[in-house]
Amino acid sequence: MSKSGNKDVAGVELKKLRNKKLTSTEFMQVWFHYDKDKSGYLEYVEFSQFMKDLFLKSDCTDITPEQVEKYTAEVIHLMDTYDENRDGRFEMNELAKALKIEENYLNKIINKKSIKDKHIQSILTHYNSNPNDTIEGPELHAFVGDIARHLGLKLSLRVIEAGVTRVKDTVGTDTMDKAAIKSILSDGTIIQQLKETFKG
Repeated sequence: MSKSGNKDVAGVELKKLRNKKLTSTEFMQVWFHYDKDKSGYLEYVEFSQFMKDLFLKSDCTDITPEQVEKYTAEVIHLMDTYDENRDGRFEMNELAKALKIEENYLNKIINKKSIKDKHIQSILTHYNSNPNDTIEGPELHAFVGDIARHLGLKLSLRVIEAGVTRVKDTVGTDTMDKAAIKSILSDGTIIQQLKETFKG
């Protein structure tokens, strides 16, 4: 959540978006805010709205809607580099590359021989965008997405939704507390099951 008084897009500070320094949770917040139809893609209209919000919420007063439309077209052209299958829309993995989300936070923890309580607390703090003791919604999608990335898979809504469903079934709830996080990451069998789920 953005600090009071700071302008934001989908709950993420504009400065972080413009500097392309997003956590995976912030990326998921942006994704789910603009993927209105839950298609797993950002179509032109959805991406255009993201660009409008990003620049029209600027402190600058001389940016017109016409300029934003032109800039959007230019950015889409430039970001064609990230449209790997050339379908004219952004998949989750493609937008993640374009926005340059952080290095996978779980990489430094998931392979440890012993995952301690301090590691679990750091994970909870990292993914939690609200002042509570669970991760849920976009936070949970970010956590599962980082497990997928750790296993060498591309981010996609299909992959993440399948993983989230498996995690929820495993822990028996729609949210994850410290105990649930530890059980997922400490059990190699669960990680292997997730890998099979991701590959569908």
